[in-house]
Amino acid sequence: MKKTVSILLVTVLLLGNLTGCDGGRGKNDGATLSPETTSVTLSNGVSIDLGVYVLDGEEELTVTKQAVEENKDEGYKIEAYDFKLSDMTELSDFITLRIPYDTAYCEDGQDPAKCVGAMYKNETTGKWEDVLFEVDATANELIIYTDHLSTFGVFHVKNEGQRSAKITNIYADISGIDQQEATETLRKYVAGGGADGEEAAGLAARLITGHNGFMSGMAGATGDVGFATDFTGTILNMASLGSPTFDTSLADSAYKKMNKLGKVAAAVKIGAVMLNTEKTDADTLGLYKDTAMLALSYAESAVWGLAASGLFIFDYTISNMFEQSMAMKMDKIDQVYVYFNDQFSGTLDVGNGWKARSLKDWRQVLIDIVEANPNETDAKAAIEKEIDHYARYFWTLGDMEKAVVVTDIKDKSNKGSVTVPNPTQAEIETLVGAYKAQLYERLYPVTQSVKVYMQRKAEAVYLAALNEVKAFFNQTITFNIVENIPDGEKSQYDGYALRFAPLSENAVKESWSGTMKGMGGASTNFTLLGYVQAGCPKELRLFKPGDDPESDEPELAVGFKLSTPVTEVKIGGAPTFDELVGSYEDGTMTITSVFISDTLRAELEKPASSEDSGKSSGGDGFLDSITDELNEQYAGCDIADVLLGLEEQIGVAKESPFTLSKTGENVGILPLNDSPGNVTYDPTSGILKFNMNDAELKSSMSGELRAGYNGDKSGVVLSGELKMTALFPESDFYVMLKLDGSKSLKP
Repeated sequence: MKKTVSILLVTVLLLGNLTGCDGGRGKNDGATLSPETTSVTLSNGVSIDLGVYVLDGEEELTVTKQAVEENKDEGYKIEAYDFKLSDMTELSDFITLRIPYDTAYCEDGQDPAKCVGAMYKNETTGKWEDVLFEVDATANELIIYTDHLSTFGVFHVKNEGQRSAKITNIYADISGIDQQEATETLRKYVAGGGADGEEAAGLAARLITGHNGFMSGMAGATGDVGFATDFTGTILNMASLGSPTFDTSLADSAYKKMNKLGKVAAAVKIGAVMLNTEKTDADTLGLYKDTAMLALSYAESAVWGLAASGLFIFDYTISNMFEQSMAMKMDKIDQVYVYFNDQFSGTLDVGNGWKARSLKDWRQVLIDIVEANPNETDAKAAIEKEIDHYARYFWTLGDMEKAVVVTDIKDKSNKGSVTVPNPTQAEIETLVGAYKAQLYERLYPVTQSVKVYMQRKAEAVYLAALNEVKAFFNQTITFNIVENIPDGEKSQYDGYALRFAPLSENAVKESWSGTMKGMGGASTNFTLLGYVQAGCPKELRLFKPGDDPESDEPELAVGFKLSTPVTEVKIGGAPTFDELVGSYEDGTMTITSVFISDTLRAELEKPASSEDSGKSSGGDGFLDSITDELNEQYAGCDIADVLLGLEEQIGVAKESPFTLSKTGENVGILPLNDSPGNVTYDPTSGILKFNMNDAELKSSMSGELRAGYNGDKSGVVLSGELKMTALFPESDFYVMLKLDGSKSLKP
């Protein structure tokens, strides 16, 4: 625990203002770069490679070394460099930076390559943020991939175990992902129509708790080889219906973020395999294509879906198309025609301007087309149309306009024998075909560059998803313990020791213990990450003053569900179960939210989506079997309208009287809408747990109601949130309901 706290402290420091600066600031180095000179190694050892698709003309590169920032107590230092390329900040491609690192900074016995990482400084917030990087251990350099220029820092740590807590190296993650596991994750994703699942969440859990994961220090500190597996179970439990530990919103948020991370990680892994494989097998290509198209249908995954579809199209469709077209290449093509297409830039006689496209121009055209047409057939047709239009434009010019091109050639090359071409239509077709083959050959390297660009974009999404998960687990939760004390009376639990339970073996128990302080109760703060490390305790135990929490039995144990940003536990003053038994004539039920997956919504919104007779409209085997069965059971009822109409009822309180009856000690029956639900009551916390399952209706409802007295204690109230599933799997449909009711107590 102490080690983890230290790591988290370093993380906080790195995200804020760093101290311990020393010399080295303001040392400049630079060079002039151009389309002909796109890379340089400076005297300070820093190198930059822009590639061939960033510059249109000469630009001045300036690299300024910043003051070294060091914290000797925490064992890290930052050597930063500010990169400027004239006034360019956002770039059209990912470029490569190489910065040397200090191999002597880490402790003896540590691997210098694992004690270093890279980040960039956000100029708006002033904070260090993650960037795509990998380590070249042979050259002792960090390799940074970026599509923007800023200040980039080389982060050194004394101990390699600290790096993953502060800096994210996704390439270590990607190399560590098993290809078969990634493939299976994507298969489940596609087969489930995009629904969240255990495979993606499990992959994400293993990533963040593995050797390079930001939670790896937790597993390392405990020495528990099964921690990653246990954590996977914790994540799945967080999202389970009726989880005894986490409230619904926290559970859903955890599950969705972990699923997003797992899906993107799997897609990035397969993308890396495609880039590094000369010919990807058909099954992998087909799965990757299906993954990309499915991701595009969801708003939350559209960005990486677009990058994935682009990689597939450029890796397979366009590569094949270009290779076939290049085979038609001719040795000689009319020089005026070729000059116009590849070099001419100027005004023609009629006043129309023309600028021959550079490879950089063509690269952007291809990217724009593919991003506007993520379907491979549409993209192929659009690219063929664009290239054909470009190749034919010269032949739409009049003789006077063509003469301008001839004059331009003569002026720039001193060729006096150049004449205006005048081929027949058949010859034009031959020339167009030949030029297109030549253009395909010129553009082929461009397509290979764009493949890498698309993969980098997907990697950037993966990095963002990982940071979302990190921020989620590093959020601070305020935990308040409040004692209900009747007016005029003293605290019953003043001076009692309290402890969270159960705790994991490696939890620092003092950090999860405290003392009740009369009317003030008790309050503490912790991160969700710390809570998970402590073993996800689910109850609060109170011990009499003088009792030993290690050996004595608690006087009181109160269960709770963790919620963010505040969790409040009330003790004492709750009604008895007998007081709760009876009729709640003023009961109301209010829909607070409705979840319908994009897959189910698409099925319901089909033209024939009333689904009230015959067979479903097909197209989605995942749901068709369910909708077909519903058609038979509920003939004449528009299932689609009923489900979609629930969204219109959000926030509308409906009269729903209910009666609670007793069947045993603190247990009973609570029917809702004529469906009986089982209840269990905890009189110490005032929480009534509700659970109902109806096999015939394929529905379930569960949750917790909090019991209390009204203002003058003349009556009791029940209020809480329930989660209902019906007809479809929970991953496709569920409704959150708020149940409220009160009843008077007999005098």
